[in-house]
Amino acid sequence: MNTSTQSDGEPSSAQAHCAVSVRSLSKEFGAGSNAFLALDAVSVDIRKNEFFTLLGPSGCGKTTLLRLIAGFEQPTSGSILLDGADLSAKPPYQRPVNTVFQNYALFPHMTVSENISFGLEMLGRPKDEIKAVTADMLRLVRLDAMADRRITQISGGQQQRVALARALAPKPKVLLLDEPLSALDLQLRKDMQLELKRLQTDTGITFVFVTHDQDEALTMSDRIAVMDGGKILQIGSPRDIYDKPQHRFVAGFIGEINLLPVEAMGEHDYAIAGVGTLRCDDPSELRKGDPAMLAVRPERIVLSAPSAGTLPGVISNVVYHGTDTIFHFKLADGLEMRARSQNNTAQRRAFAKGDAIGWSVDASSVSVLADDPS
Repeated sequence: MNTSTQSDGEPSSAQAHCAVSVRSLSKEFGAGSNAFLALDAVSVDIRKNEFFTLLGPSGCGKTTLLRLIAGFEQPTSGSILLDGADLSAKPPYQRPVNTVFQNYALFPHMTVSENISFGLEMLGRPKDEIKAVTADMLRLVRLDAMADRRITQISGGQQQRVALARALAPKPKVLLLDEPLSALDLQLRKDMQLELKRLQTDTGITFVFVTHDQDEALTMSDRIAVMDGGKILQIGSPRDIYDKPQHRFVAGFIGEINLLPVEAMGEHDYAIAGVGTLRCDDPSELRKGDPAMLAVRPERIVLSAPSAGTLPGVISNVVYHGTDTIFHFKLADGLEMRARSQNNTAQRRAFAKGDAIGWSVDASSVSVLADDPS
């Protein structure tokens, strides 16, 4: 897959609308037998005024890419353009970007207001401008009433907002965020997800956010780049990534998934051995008889009594999850599947372990997966 081509159909060549353009960027650490390729010829266009997320497991290359954009690391090969200008030779302090780290790096002996104004003072901005911008930032992050408190006197979530305000104060063209929510508890993380998206919308600054958390990525992002093994496997909107994964890794990393080994029967039809045929809306270039892998989300599967219009299965387990129930069922070839059903009166079905069932899924909810790049 050419990762510089956007999955939503817009051409990557429209670089006038890009804040950051990465071209064939690679980063190798070490040398000789100890060399490690952390980033492998990555290309991506990040648009102006968008919330763009780099998502993937530890070691996938997402933080390395962020650090290269910031200038904290130098690429082994490739280029990074910001507003069309090559950043390769510029040190971090000469790049119009700011970074918010996991540990926030605030000064505990300073007040909230002093922390926010510190960067502006280092840039030599006039005192009147520093005072006005600091007041604006306090209002933006809703900390007006805490301006004179020391960092040790405010909560973790409030500290995170101070770090954001300090990074936003110089009005960078791009704000880089390296898993800034990882130290917060679950409920506060959810609250701050909405807060981050609000800040990005209000300021119009391009946010590049690094996380391994799927929920964070799906909640906040305009687009997501899913990474693994130093490569970008897929770029798209949260709905694109979730509903139409293109690779096995993407399908398995984002939410729950059923993977079905099948055989191509035509442009849209696939045979499940000993079970029946599933249809996929997306046309395939596979030849008849070629093996393939289909992906189906559990919540897209409809269970019913066995009938001529459904595929057969047998319930093997029923797991209650409060808001919904997961029905595990087996196919004739022994493959185990999962269907998720909301626990409301309109959709609830009284299936028990050992029941024979019929199952179906709309062709628009079936994805054909490509092999992951080696």
